[in-house]
Amino acid sequence: MECTREEDRLVLRELKHRVFELVRKAYAIVNDPSTDSMISWGPNGNSLIVHRPLPLEYTESFLFHSEALSMERFITYGFTKTVSGSQVEYANDDFVRGQPKRLEKICERFVARMKQEMELELKLNNDRKRQWEEYISYGSVVERFKHIYSVVDDPATNSFISWGPNGKSFIVLDPQRCSCYCFPYDLLEECGFTKTVSGSQMEFASENFVAGKPELLKKIGEKHKPAMIAYHKKLMDPLKDLARKYAMEKTDYTNVWRTSSP
Repeated sequence: MECTREEDRLVLRELKHRVFELVRKAYAIVNDPSTDSMISWGPNGNSLIVHRPLPLEYTESFLFHSEALSMERFITYGFTKTVSGSQVEYANDDFVRGQPKRLEKICERFVARMKQEMELELKLNNDRKRQWEEYISYGSVVERFKHIYSVVDDPATNSFISWGPNGKSFIVLDPQRCSCYCFPYDLLEECGFTKTVSGSQMEFASENFVAGKPELLKKIGEKHKPAMIAYHKKLMDPLKDLARKYAMEKTDYTNVWRTSSP
C-alpha cells in the first residue's frame, strides 16, 4: 500500500525538510572549531561528541526547533548513542566529517521509515473501517430478518402472509400487499431459504425460520454472514454513489456562486 493521499505526501516532504535542516545545522556546529569545548567530531569522523550540555538559548536559536530541544532527537533520526562518563556520543554512518552531501541519506532513511509507519497506520485504519462497515451491514440485515419474522408472526397479517402448515415456512398470499413491508425475496434465497411458487403464492422455508423459535434467526446470520454483508453492500452502494454525485454537484454550484460573487 502506498501513501497516495496528497496530505500524506506533503507531510513527508515537510518532515524531510525539517530533518535535513536540523542535521545540517548540527553538522555546521560540530564542524565549527569555536564550539569544540561543547561539541566536536568523534575520533573516527562519523560521530559527534557532546562534552557538556549545550546552553538552552544556543540550541533553541540555532540547532533545534522550538519543540525539539533535546539531543535525544538524534536517536529518532537513526543515530546511535554511547555514554562515556560526562560525554555523550551520537554516531551515524552518513554523518561524516568532510562529506556533508551524505546528510541527505539520513533524511531519506528516516522519511522512508515514517512513510512505512504511515502506510501501516493507514492499512490498520482501513481494516478497522471495513470491519465496522461489515458489522453495521450484518446487523442491519439481521434486523431485517427479525422484521420479517415479526410480520409473519403477527395474526393481523394472516390475510396476506402467514406461517406454513408445519411452522417451518411462511407463505406470501398477496405479494402486492407484502411489498409495502419491503420484503427482500432475493435475500431470502441467498440465505438458504427454499422458494416454492404455486400460482400467485410463494412459500419460503428454512430450518432456522420456525414459528415460536425466533432465537434460531441468529443461526441464519452465523451461516450466511457473507451473503448478508454482500446484500447490504449491493443496496447501499447506489445510495453512496448518489450521495457523492450530489456532493459534487453541490460543490460545483458553490464554486460557481463564489466565482460570480462580487
